[in-house]
Amino acid sequence: MTDWSDGADHTKYVTKREFAAEAIRNAIENGFYQPGEVVSQRRLMEDLSLSVTPIREAIIHLAATGLVDRHSHHSIKVKAVDAVRLSDIYRVRTMLELDAVRLSFKNIRKPTIDELKRINSQLKQFIKSPELEKINSLDRQFHYVVFSQAQSAALTSSIEFIKSSFSFYGLWSTKGRLAQSVREHGEFIENLEAGDVKGCVDAHRRHLESGLKAALMTVPEKAGR
Repeated sequence: MTDWSDGADHTKYVTKREFAAEAIRNAIENGFYQPGEVVSQRRLMEDLSLSVTPIREAIIHLAATGLVDRHSHHSIKVKAVDAVRLSDIYRVRTMLELDAVRLSFKNIRKPTIDELKRINSQLKQFIKSPELEKINSLDRQFHYVVFSQAQSAALTSSIEFIKSSFSFYGLWSTKGRLAQSVREHGEFIENLEAGDVKGCVDAHRRHLESGLKAALMTVPEKAGR
């Protein structure tokens, strides 16, 4: 079984609660806990190799973010996402991420472009033989490299927060989505190399629009209770 605590950086989080919240978020994002699934506190402790106190504190924190609902008997219910909520998530993502692209553009240099090319090349290798967990991780890495160049901790943390409201794991199961995403990343990189900020913004806008279209195929029109 995957240890989702491995996906959280021990050096990044000050408290065990923060580390536990990130580990649970990683597990949800990668599809280990599914939308609508009820997960007991005991299972969280066993799956993530963490004690009861940080798990309880993490549950309170994640419930406040809207990622999970607190359920009976110290358990959580992963919040289901329907078409309306997903569209709203992408609307907010578009506002935040296009702003981040504009700010990042001023600071991106050749080493960063080379890093983006390297990540996108790795993603391309999974088109014929998909490994969803690795794809999800690489895609997040690609976007983080871009947005971190905005040099705005508040903006990048806001983007990460809104993205954590939906598990993108299932998105990569959509036929042709990875190949399309790799092409769109390539167009973004080409505009970076050409020094075209408007081209970068437009390329990322198209990337989000096509992502929403694909993601809508993975969720119900209305979430069940």
